[in-house]
Amino acid sequence: MHEMAIVENLVSAVGEQVVQHKLKQVTKVKVVAGELTGVVPDVLRFCWQVCTENIPACSGAELDIEQKPAVARCRSCAAEFEMRHNFSCPRCGGGIERVVSGKELYIDYIEGE
Repeated sequence: MHEMAIVENLVSAVGEQVVQHKLKQVTKVKVVAGELTGVVPDVLRFCWQVCTENIPACSGAELDIEQKPAVARCRSCAAEFEMRHNFSCPRCGGGIERVVSGKELYIDYIEGE
């Protein structure tokens, strides 16, 4: 379960922002996670609750997760397509030139007071 390691890093990054911005309470953390990261949102939320329950500034903070689909660009026709069940372009059958999205994993924003 790599979600626990991810959350430990999130908690550390949020903690730095709490100190830097002198926040008393974090109310929401929004994370963007690409489909290709393998992150399971429910597991990530559970790990967040476990890791933050004893941290006064973060306890009870909502973890909002935006999932980005895996999107690739065709090397033949440059069309962008979601990599759902195939790895070839639905328009021309060409292969993948590069992955456009789906590998992201970052904190979008932190809300607090």
